Order: sequence, then structure tokens, then C-alpha cells
Amino acid sequence: MTNDELPDWDAIVEQHAGRVFRVALRILKSVHDAEDVSQEVFTEAFRLYAAGPVRVWTGLLVRLATLRSIDRLRRNRPIVELRESDRVSSVEPYQELAARELAHWLGKALAQLPDQQATVFVMHHFEQLSRDQISAALGVSPQAVSTALYKARQRLLALLAVFNQGDSQ
Repeated sequence: MTNDELPDWDAIVEQHAGRVFRVALRILKSVHDAEDVSQEVFTEAFRLYAAGPVRVWTGLLVRLATLRSIDRLRRNRPIVELRESDRVSSVEPYQELAARELAHWLGKALAQLPDQQATVFVMHHFEQLSRDQISAALGVSPQAVSTALYKARQRLLALLAVFNQGDSQ
């Protein structure tokens, strides 16, 4: 396809909207914010396509979703919690509270990672993509993916060390 031909945006959105939304929601923990970020991502992707061809839509869109979600976290915008009626849960309240607190801290810690590390971490752990899939999507070597993932995990462990303090006593 030449850059003069417009891609089938309906097909691109249909194919990738769910993944873009899931990435944003996992980072932001807000349906409203995830919807806003999803719209921003597709608008930005259209602009980027106008500037030059896009080789891998999945990589571009997941990366943009991750970066825009992290940008939103960095702006310290208040997070809107899901309503109780929006959730279906079979876990005990204390487990849900602990998971919610951990998710909050993970979101803050992700915002402190360099963009590449955050993107690789989200793609691997939230989207369950393999190292080779991430490599292809981002246009980097598998070794670069492994290195970024290792560094992201080490940095997150350091940032979230407060949760391990109770285990060591």
C-alpha cells in the first residue's frame, strides 16, 4: 500500500481497539480515561501514518496506548474508580483491597519507568505477548526486549519494595 492510499481505518480500529483499550485500562484503572486515551491513540496513529508508512500497526498502537496512559498518570489526574456494579468478583474484600492497592502502586511505579521499559513490560505482562512478538511489534531485537524487560522488573521491584518488607520480618 502506498502512503497515498488511505488504509481501511474501520478494519484497523476493529482489529486493535480492544487491545488498545485493555492496555490503557490496565494502566489507568479508569474506563473513562482508557476510552479517552484510546481515542487519542487512534488520532495520533492517523497523524503518524500521514507522516510516513506504518510497518506494524499492533506495535505502534500498543506503544502509543502505553505511552499516552503513562503520560496521563504522570499528569496526576484523579483516577475514577470502577463502580461496584461494574465489577464481578469472587475474591474476599481484603484480597480485593490488597489487589487494588498493589495495582495503584504498580501504576505509579510504571509511570516512573523509561518509556521503552514500560512499553515492553505492559506488552509482556498485560498483553501476554512473547519476546519475539514484542520485538517484531517494536522493531527492536529480541535481546533489547529481554534487557528492557529485565531492567523494568528490577526497577519495579525496587519501587515496590515496600510490599516485600512484611515478608522479610
